[in-house]
Amino acid sequence: MTAPGRSKGEYRSAQHEGAPASTREAQPFYFGREGAELFGWLHDAVLAGRQGLGLLVVNPFGFEEVCAHRSLRHFADAASAAGFPSLRFDLAGCGDSQGDEFESHVPTKWLGSVHDAIDTLKRTGGVSQVLVLGVRLGATLAALVASERDDVAGLIAIAPVVRGRAYVRELTMLGQTGTTPGQGENGALESAGFVMTRETASSVSQVDLRAMTHRPASRVLIVERDDVIGMSEWAPVLQKLGAEVRVERWPGYAGMMDDAQRAVVPEAMVSGVVACITGWSTQIGLAPVAAEAPDRLSLSCRVALAGGGGAQVLETPVHVETGTSTRLFGVLVTPEGAGPRPAVLMLNSGSIHHIGPNRLWARLARQWAARGMTVLRLDIAGIGDSAPRPGARENVVYSPHAIEDVAAALNYLRTQSSASECHLVGLCSGAYHALKAAVAGQPVASALMINPLTYFWKQGTQLSDVKEYELDELTSKFRGKLFTREPWRKLLHGELNVRLVAEVATRRAWGVVAPHLVEAARALHVPLRYNLASELEGAARHGIRLRFVFAERAPGFALLRKQSGRAMQRLLEKQVASIDFIANADHTFTRLEARERLVAVLDRLVLPSRDRALPKP
Repeated sequence: MTAPGRSKGEYRSAQHEGAPASTREAQPFYFGREGAELFGWLHDAVLAGRQGLGLLVVNPFGFEEVCAHRSLRHFADAASAAGFPSLRFDLAGCGDSQGDEFESHVPTKWLGSVHDAIDTLKRTGGVSQVLVLGVRLGATLAALVASERDDVAGLIAIAPVVRGRAYVRELTMLGQTGTTPGQGENGALESAGFVMTRETASSVSQVDLRAMTHRPASRVLIVERDDVIGMSEWAPVLQKLGAEVRVERWPGYAGMMDDAQRAVVPEAMVSGVVACITGWSTQIGLAPVAAEAPDRLSLSCRVALAGGGGAQVLETPVHVETGTSTRLFGVLVTPEGAGPRPAVLMLNSGSIHHIGPNRLWARLARQWAARGMTVLRLDIAGIGDSAPRPGARENVVYSPHAIEDVAAALNYLRTQSSASECHLVGLCSGAYHALKAAVAGQPVASALMINPLTYFWKQGTQLSDVKEYELDELTSKFRGKLFTREPWRKLLHGELNVRLVAEVATRRAWGVVAPHLVEAARALHVPLRYNLASELEGAARHGIRLRFVFAERAPGFALLRKQSGRAMQRLLEKQVASIDFIANADHTFTRLEARERLVAVLDRLVLPSRDRALPKP
């Protein structure tokens, strides 16, 4: 996996004219070649403490990027606060950048992305040399690119993929942990919701950093995983090539790479990396150079859709005002041409940032914009690239302020994008927030809710607590083992979680009685604190269409049926609500074939309203 036609020294240090950059918050922008733009965030450094070095952050691939997204933002923030202008970006065909995983020569495009990002950081950050930080496959790409350049002063490789063949085997095994094999159409590798074509997997398999013949930089920091025992097999190779190598095993890797809603920023690792590069900067002693003026950054790009009949859409990163010091980040995708258009607001799925589960929101937004819709992919406060509200914590999935964030985004669409009508789309927690916005009577034509797992969230509940939808599954599990020896053996040895069993039994018993009491209370018009039937009927009275989509056997459907009583059936009969099912799918539709069937359903539910709302030609 190399970049053809590029050799060591071809990319040389260069100073660029332009005004010095001022102190400002991280700025989203597009860069790279026309028609293949990349999306990035420039984290500018404090002018008084500016170093002569910049830091480039290279993402890992696929699901690992989703997990590490928040932590990598913290790496860039910490580096910029220490005086290093920093750039984090999405590789070609990933995240918010143009392209997709099915294109040819993807690894070559990834390498080109890193080259383009280094050049862009030098130009916009006012530096002549860069440090490159990469995680997993991102560290591998960073090393390969750095070995071809003379302007990379240092490399920080976090859990680098040293042997590509082992990495592809790991992805294959991860893809086989689901309900279906990880082999997709045409031999493509499907792993945790992301696809690597046979061509890409073959190219990655050929990589072996132990075979490098040029050092990537004179200084290399390798941060090994703290959850795996073993010595670095790459460090001796780098030392033989003349690099000054430091190997650390700071805590926090496993937490950083956990599911996005449970991921923890590895503070010790962040601090260690910043201390290391600060020491390097002192040794190198470079002075800052002139930086390109901030207003010359590209704040939008036209995305040409493959197979879209020549259709192009305009993507623009935007900030939505909330009436507080917090602004919400989103990507606005609009069709060509002016005039009022129906709009779709896409909400976060758990803590996954605005690209959506398996990058589905980015794909759908472009397709729907090409069909005449305006689409805003939003990060609610504290999720993705939106800062938390004052006094609030990051990464709170069921935030009590989410409904206010939805209201602010809807106001933005109406006032700034001339939306003729608005629709909400969300999966999991996004479905929950869409429902609550509809219940509150926010100005939307429909709420499309995919696989909601709860309809009432009590603040203070932890994601690790037993949820309502988990009771049936745990009850079946306990009942099936009741007459076996295993639970009794665990009980005698003190290994049985008696508290959990008691909680499930108590809540299950109440769950049998509660629906009858609730129906009686409704008949007597007794006000209830948690009354899903009343909420659904209230949303319908606001004129809002309620669209539910469930994976087959999804627990949220059973919960909907139990908690809504007869009300849901009445709404279905009146055709103000609908329920669709996707067969052979998991909660986030990690299999491509299941996603394709989901997209077909979503197109049917969303696009008809567009046809009615579009002005006649």
